[in-house]
Amino acid sequence: MEYRRLKELATISISNVDKKTAENEKTVRLCNFVDVYRNWAITENMIPNFMIASAKENEIEKYALHKGDVCITKDSETKDDIGMSTYIADDIDGLVLGYHCALISPDKCVLDGKYLNAFLQTDFVRKFYELNASGSGQRYTLSLDAIGEIPIPVISLEEQKRKGELLSLIDRKIENNNKINDNLYQLAIVA
Repeated sequence: MEYRRLKELATISISNVDKKTAENEKTVRLCNFVDVYRNWAITENMIPNFMIASAKENEIEKYALHKGDVCITKDSETKDDIGMSTYIADDIDGLVLGYHCALISPDKCVLDGKYLNAFLQTDFVRKFYELNASGSGQRYTLSLDAIGEIPIPVISLEEQKRKGELLSLIDRKIENNNKINDNLYQLAIVA
């Protein structure tokens, strides 16, 4: 099997968009660390949950999220929390990636975002990022180089899409089950 470095297959950038709102900036919805950390995929159903913040035009252009992108957490207090990924499943107007995260935009001719997201969640990748994180004690971080050096197994785009779609279907089933559980819980509280 052939392996290529992530930086050869995707554009990677580290966001610096903070949670603040400034008068001279444009209002945006912010996909932040917690959103990336907790979700296999970011969907339009989540719009009400995103924080409102602001960003400069150049930040919006650089860190706007698009269907097919993948985001990862890039720094945290513990090594276990870095390198967690999510897939951007829908185009959501005005959604921008927040700081403490990195945006990975795969070259769609060679790398499928769903496949990449699934691969980034493997034990191999988790260990790779843990070993390549810098910092100690108070904060750990992944540099742009560390993120880009991960070796990605390159299989046919057709096979990537097939595997990515299967995992996406499983994730949607889990999301639906969680909604059912939440509804049942709410009904139990009311009763």
